[in-house]
Amino acid sequence: MLSPSHGQQPTATEVYNLRERCGKLAAAVYAKDYSPSQKTATGGSEMFNYENHYSQKLNKCFYLEVATFFEKNERSTSMRLYDLNENKEYGHYWHSFGSLNSVDCGVGDTRCSTEDEFRKLAKPYLEE
Repeated sequence: MLSPSHGQQPTATEVYNLRERCGKLAAAVYAKDYSPSQKTATGGSEMFNYENHYSQKLNKCFYLEVATFFEKNERSTSMRLYDLNENKEYGHYWHSFGSLNSVDCGVGDTRCSTEDEFRKLAKPYLEE
């Protein structure tokens, strides 16, 4: 990624270019790895989406992968937050509804137990 010179704030044009590059990178990752919806071998379905954000403060391109899985009468939701350039995971959320009804959630070293808590913890990475 483009980075500003030694301690200087990036220009508006540089920030615009970084945000645009982040959006294009996220779209390419999504297009390569996912389709919006697909059937599973067992007759269920999977739906995928994503959000992305260039954080000027952290000079990183963040990608939030969002997936929903439907199998029989059960649904699961998964979200993974990571830096696209370093391929480093910053957080995850998994909630299986139905017979298991389990949650695994965390951002950094902070654990969470709901999607709202996950989104609040992920907010600094996805918004300025």
